[in-house]
Amino acid sequence: MSSALSKLTIPLLGFLVAFGPLSIDMYLPSLPTIAKSLNSSDQLIQTTITVFLLGMAIGMLIFGPLSDMMGRKRLLLIGIGFYFISSIGCALASTGESLILFRFLQSLGGAAAAVLARALVRDLYELKRAANILSHMHVISMMVMLISPILGAYIVSYFEWRWIFYFLALFSTLAFIGSALLLPNAVKSSPTVKPSFSHYAKNYIDCLGAPLLVQYVLANAFSFAGMFAFIATSAFVYIEYFQLSETYYALLFSANIFAIIIATLLNSYLSKRYNVGLALNVAIGVSFTATLLIWGMVGLGSTSMVLFVITTMMYISVTGAIGANSLATLFEQLPEKAGTVSGLLVATQFAVGGFISYLASLIFDGSPNSLLIMMACCGTLCTIFYLSTRINKVI
Repeated sequence: MSSALSKLTIPLLGFLVAFGPLSIDMYLPSLPTIAKSLNSSDQLIQTTITVFLLGMAIGMLIFGPLSDMMGRKRLLLIGIGFYFISSIGCALASTGESLILFRFLQSLGGAAAAVLARALVRDLYELKRAANILSHMHVISMMVMLISPILGAYIVSYFEWRWIFYFLALFSTLAFIGSALLLPNAVKSSPTVKPSFSHYAKNYIDCLGAPLLVQYVLANAFSFAGMFAFIATSAFVYIEYFQLSETYYALLFSANIFAIIIATLLNSYLSKRYNVGLALNVAIGVSFTATLLIWGMVGLGSTSMVLFVITTMMYISVTGAIGANSLATLFEQLPEKAGTVSGLLVATQFAVGGFISYLASLIFDGSPNSLLIMMACCGTLCTIFYLSTRINKVI
């Protein structure tokens, strides 16, 4: 890989990681509009988020270990192509049920991009740089996400919501071309091993047997689950409860992404200047502080929009840092199974997030309180699982 091309690799990997969140964030401002356009209930359209998250989880469990056996690039291109076709299907959907179906299929293709981009970090870079590279990738993907809800709000305001999915199809086309041209053909794989259920099972059993893997995976999963609960219901909180326009909602949502970028840059500095363990401790500390503040709002029955914005933004800001540091820690334990580890961590993240977002939609009462309770519970569980890794190390 030439020097000029190698400089573009990290930005490309960042764009690939952005497939999942971009596919959600860009159409959030249009959820109420989609529900009316398709004559569907708000709850049914909220289900498109849950289905997408669960599809991402399933896809990652498949593509992660499969790439360890077959290599990354071919599977990546297949996944992106599948995402393109499904995005067109979403744009042409005529009912809420058909949109749910195509969103599920779209998520499978997005899963390939998201999980294989992370696994490629282990193939292309030295282990000691993994946390730093993952943080940079996260910042790049967050920059894409920063403008996505604003762009989505613009599209739904001046065009039809279907053009959001046409845009995602265009995004996947550019990602396909970039991956075909910039990513190397030779990556770590086991070409002599034929994919089978036994090899899948062995890979996952080996990973689950690694010290503290389950605790790190679940701490990361519940950290992100709180954010997914916010994603599933925040549009209705801001637009219907606080009576904000789609544009103002998009700006507030983008402010959360900007907070993630700042926190991730600080995390990159801490992990490089000191170590990954310290950076993870700081991120968990911020998350726990935000959780305590959210519990305080719930206890006081506060529905102040200012407090709602501050506490949720504080919680969401460190989700990327927790994920990057947890993954880097696990890469150090299992460097030869980077695809499986990446798939397991991110799949659990999306599976738990999908369940929590569905639960948040079920208990949503139109006010911020139900969302705050869900986020506080997730933050508490994240802290408990992370503290269990500290206790086990001491013991």
